[in-house]
Amino acid sequence: MKVVESGRLMQFQVDTKNLLEKNEDQGRKARLAATAEDPGGDRVSLGRSRPEAVTYSAGLTPEELSSPYELIRARLVALLQEQGVAVQLAAGNSKIDIASLTPEEARELIAEDGYFGVEQTSERIFQFVLGLAGNDPARLDEVLRGIDQGFAEAEKIWGGTLPDISYQTREALLDKISRWREISAAG
Repeated sequence: MKVVESGRLMQFQVDTKNLLEKNEDQGRKARLAATAEDPGGDRVSLGRSRPEAVTYSAGLTPEELSSPYELIRARLVALLQEQGVAVQLAAGNSKIDIASLTPEEARELIAEDGYFGVEQTSERIFQFVLGLAGNDPARLDEVLRGIDQGFAEAEKIWGGTLPDISYQTREALLDKISRWREISAAG
């Protein structure tokens, strides 16, 4: 399994933030230019030459400027490919291609009943936990420490806080483990 280096992930976060800020700045400048009396852009005058209209841009296409999602997705795909990590993921009986994933498809995937939603993800992790514990409730404490350590490391990499869905998934997972432990102890 390929793992994205934490330094690369942190750089991705910084790059994503910068791209979103550039997108906001470009949108703000475009709105100002549209409302100004002279929408010709900045004027530069050198010496006695006639001023020439010059417009500066961030070097992004109009499509990229119009969609922060596209900016982030493109940067993520580039980061994964640079690290040698596949941009196609197996999702049950189908594959997900991150390079062509639309915002609507992404929302469906993390929806309540989506493949990466809280319920399905917590269930997959729970089944993995059972395999690690060898169906032995006595080994659960070790697995639970691993879960706590993994979340702490993920929080550190992501700057202290993960997306809400991560915490919801952890809570659902811990509930499943707790119920399984109770049933195993009673049985």
